[in-house]
Amino acid sequence: MSEPNNEQIKDDMNPVIEELERQGVNFNTKEEEYTGLGDVVESTLKAFGITEERFKAWFNLKECNCNKRKKWLNNLFSWRKK
Repeated sequence: MSEPNNEQIKDDMNPVIEELERQGVNFNTKEEEYTGLGDVVESTLKAFGITEERFKAWFNLKECNCNKRKKWLNNLFSWRKK
């Protein structure tokens, strides 16, 4: 069995996100008031020089949906900013 490529992973995740949205799972509506797991992952990757632009270049992607995944992670585990 071979490792899944990026398109396969994206194709596998999109139906999951769409089903959750269909069931009414939504993002926090006031993003400026919250921070969460997606923000932590993003800042950690940036500390190591891994930016969205670099990620797209490495995997030859036009769009990586990083912001959508960040929002989902934030929605799953978030806390109010001070």
